[in-house]
Amino acid sequence: MHNKLEMAQDKFVESIGKLASSFGVNQFIAQLYAVLYLSDKPLSLDELVERLKASKGNISLNIRELENWGAVKNVWVKGSRKDYYEADPDVRKVVVNKLRSSVQKRMGQVSNMIEEFKELVGSAESEMTAEDKKTVKSYQEKLKKIEDMKNLATKAMSLAEKLF
Repeated sequence: MHNKLEMAQDKFVESIGKLASSFGVNQFIAQLYAVLYLSDKPLSLDELVERLKASKGNISLNIRELENWGAVKNVWVKGSRKDYYEADPDVRKVVVNKLRSSVQKRMGQVSNMIEEFKELVGSAESEMTAEDKKTVKSYQEKLKKIEDMKNLATKAMSLAEKLF
C-alpha cells in the first residue's frame, strides 16, 4: 500500500477514535470499527493485531462488543479456519443502535435508582415524623421531575430512530 494511503488511514482511524471518545464511546472500539470499515475485505484477528498494534485478547474482547452493537459480524473465509470480521457499512444504523443501547441502559439505571429510593423511603414511612414526611413529599416531587426527564429522553430516542 502506498505510504500516503497508509498515513491517511492512520489519521482517519485516530480521528474516529478521538471523536468517539468525545461522545463517551471507547476510543479503541471506535478505532477497531474504523479499521474494519475502511477495509475492502474481511480481516482476521491477526491482521487486526498487526494493524492496531494491540494484543489479540484486547482485539477479541472489543470485537465481541462491536458484534453486540451490530457494528461488525464474523464472516467465513473459504480455506481458512481463522475468525474474520467485517464492519456493517451502514454507519447511520451502527450509530443509532449504539445510541439506543446507551439510552436504554441509562434509562434502566435511572428507573432502578428511583425504585430503590422509593423502596427505602417507603420502608421507613411509618417511623417518620411530620417533618420527615414533608421531606419525603419534596423528594417525590423531585423524583417526578427525574421520571419526566427519563420519559422525555426515551421519546426523543424514539423520534431520533424514526428520523434516521
